[in-house]
Amino acid sequence: SAAMTANADTASRSTVPVHDLLVLIVHLCFIAGVAAAWFTRHARGDWHEWIGYGVMGALAVRLLWGFIGPPPARFLRFVLGPVTTLRYAVAWGHGRAPRHLGHNPLGAWMIVALLLVLTVIVITGWMFTTDRWFGYAWVIRTHEIATWTLFALIPMHVGGVIHASRKHHENLVASMWHGRKPAATGDDVLP
Repeated sequence: SAAMTANADTASRSTVPVHDLLVLIVHLCFIAGVAAAWFTRHARGDWHEWIGYGVMGALAVRLLWGFIGPPPARFLRFVLGPVTTLRYAVAWGHGRAPRHLGHNPLGAWMIVALLLVLTVIVITGWMFTTDRWFGYAWVIRTHEIATWTLFALIPMHVGGVIHASRKHHENLVASMWHGRKPAATGDDVLP
């Protein structure tokens, strides 16, 4: 069948690095940290707070790396403008979205959204630990709303990864473990 041929073609192509080790480690820290923070949100002791500081540190590293890291990790390289993103979204809606070696435009904006929401979560979480902001209802409410927003975005992110993996016959989950994707062909759109 055509799908099996496409899978064989993708598997036989050489691979190229698309994510550096720091991006991969930070991504895993986000996954583990968010899950651990959720499960410790009502736990006794300071577990939730310390996990939050760990996520905050990983977030700071990723944001900095988005400006000074290697080109594939830089926001200016993979976050495209609204016109390009809208064109991609229309093509995606018609089932004709091209493959991108790096992040596709919708995936890039999802990363921006996830990082922004995570920033709100860690800042309001930190604020709650200070004498100045402790007990303010708007701080607690903002933290809760941002957390639920994150939990709405995560399945959309995972769904996009699954959709792109199936559409382009490549395992994007695996690429977040080893940092490589099949090399570009004439049909690919490079970042």
